[in-house]
Amino acid sequence: MKTAIPTVALYTKVLAGLLLLTLLTFLQPSWFHLSPEKTVGIQLLIALMKVGLVTAYYMHLRSEIAYLKGYVVMALVILMIFFLIVGIDVMHS
Repeated sequence: MKTAIPTVALYTKVLAGLLLLTLLTFLQPSWFHLSPEKTVGIQLLIALMKVGLVTAYYMHLRSEIAYLKGYVVMALVILMIFFLIVGIDVMHS
């Protein structure tokens, strides 16, 4: 397994990306006057990008072996199934 040593410059770039995405999160509703459903969808996509950056760099999952990445993906799939079940229940009650 080949591991790269992270540098301060790399973490600074990731932090800058996270700050820009956070700024975009706050400014997006005022820049683009969309319906609430579309705004929520865009906000969730921005949040997923931030989650990806944090897990890849700050949680060091970029350099982990495949089975550990599989555990993370499986946990996210189970979480999404849970949200889907709760969403269906809320829609029908």
